[in-house]
Amino acid sequence: MAPQFRSPLSSLVFTLSLLKPLLADPTVRVLNGTYEGLHLPSFNQDIFLGIPYAQDTSGPNRFRVPQSLNTTWEDVRSAREYGHACPDHTPAADAVYGMSENCLSINVVRPSGLGAGVRVPVVMWVYGGSYQVGTSGLPYYNLTYLVQKSVEMGKPIIGTSINYRKGGWGMMNSEEIQGSGNTNNALRDMRKALAWISENIGAFGGDSNQVTIWGESAGSFAIGQLVMSYGGRTDNLFHRSIQESGSAATAWYNGSVWYQPIYNKIVQQVNCTDAPDTLECLRTIPYETIYPFLDSSKVGGPGFYPTVDGDIIPNYPTELLHSGRFAHIPHLYGSNSDEGTDNAPVGAINTDQQLFDYLNTSTGYNFPESTIREIMRLYPDDPLVGVPINTGTERFAELGYQYKRIAAIVGDVFYHAPRLDDARHYSKYSPTYIYRFNTRPFQNNTNATFTDYTGCLAPASKGVQHFSEVPFVFGTPQFVGPWEEYRGLSDQMSRQWVNFIYGGDPNGENLPVWPKYSEAAKGLNLVLQTKGQGGSYVEEDTYRLAGREYLTKWARRRHV
Repeated sequence: MAPQFRSPLSSLVFTLSLLKPLLADPTVRVLNGTYEGLHLPSFNQDIFLGIPYAQDTSGPNRFRVPQSLNTTWEDVRSAREYGHACPDHTPAADAVYGMSENCLSINVVRPSGLGAGVRVPVVMWVYGGSYQVGTSGLPYYNLTYLVQKSVEMGKPIIGTSINYRKGGWGMMNSEEIQGSGNTNNALRDMRKALAWISENIGAFGGDSNQVTIWGESAGSFAIGQLVMSYGGRTDNLFHRSIQESGSAATAWYNGSVWYQPIYNKIVQQVNCTDAPDTLECLRTIPYETIYPFLDSSKVGGPGFYPTVDGDIIPNYPTELLHSGRFAHIPHLYGSNSDEGTDNAPVGAINTDQQLFDYLNTSTGYNFPESTIREIMRLYPDDPLVGVPINTGTERFAELGYQYKRIAAIVGDVFYHAPRLDDARHYSKYSPTYIYRFNTRPFQNNTNATFTDYTGCLAPASKGVQHFSEVPFVFGTPQFVGPWEEYRGLSDQMSRQWVNFIYGGDPNGENLPVWPKYSEAAKGLNLVLQTKGQGGSYVEEDTYRLAGREYLTKWARRRHV
């Protein structure tokens, strides 16, 4: 039987429970009252978990913009366990700490012993999960190692992470939703969390004037959307951004015409059809009754995503980008070499006709036939130039004879082309640092012997896939891998991220020089890889350039 998994943070909490009589747990008084957290002696850190940053979103607050906390107390409340995950259709993965509509919470990890009056920079992590699943309590997102690294560097930071409403719970749309002003609640949750940080982080020793927003995948889409929210208005809530694998233009922006039948069906399924105000009726339905009908996996298409509502998202992201209507703040941003392997259909693309049909009929592309023909010309059926890169003539034909071809296309459609467009425009206004991550990730396998790279790596057909870089930045040893050069790359990247969070520039002592994107006419990327691969180096941003530029030209047809 495989050993029971326990995350590093949960192990520390368990150990701490045995030592509790010997240790003094930290308390912090915020605007609403006092919380008691946990002291982690092994890290010399204080952690505060599951602190509400807004009201319960059930009942009258369901499908409503997040409501500010409106209670105070004089006793001491516990902040020692992650809060409930917001509802989604994968409770087995996400409900380890519970799942309910009372889920808008924030976690704070700070170095112990910050002196009176000390204020250190803050980062807010936003998890990914296609906007449909995920929670801050997953072990991949343990911020203790990154905060520890910042202290070792003499550049201490405070790490925070949040839960936000996903799927239909946070992004339901319809005429009723649009007309009541309750759109894009997932993004409004994030801004509400930032408002909580602005008001309260000083009590933890954080500087509310040095806040970095940071996310990966859908979390990165969200960071791009926050950068563009209200046409670039930050309200002094955030001051730097980090995007890992995702753009505001990666996401979908289906409007109420697409969502209305979904909304109407839910209304019918919970017997609200005859109500004079169907939205108000939905707020009266018990959680257990409505939960099955908000299952994102049954909606079809991409699921629930933000919409262009004329308010928090005032226009298509590409329009906001090209008109300079986004926050002009420092950016650190990148993608992984083989992003497309996660989106490529498996076993479906064997011929030119199947590729054409896929691009012609799949939700969201909306390309004219002549455009599809040009995309096929720019991305030929040549395994030497497909994705995953650097795999030669290998086709991975069991996944489809033209698997590498479609992986290159979809990876560029959703990640590499939007990243190119973003970088060109971000860098016109503020320091912008772009990376391409290029190291195949360790696969956490309980049967691994840690003696040979090939057997312990993610499949070759996936390559340097989506999410590959995340363990290297967070630095959690069990996910980075046991090898010295992987630990070395993780140390490098953690330091670069800390430098950026601390001062808006990833460069520092004993680190590879990371130029600004704008320092060359064609743009510059830092390729992040292990010393065994030759180490990190600078490249011009020209890989598959003709294809990426063409897809950028046609991005608006995807309604982004």
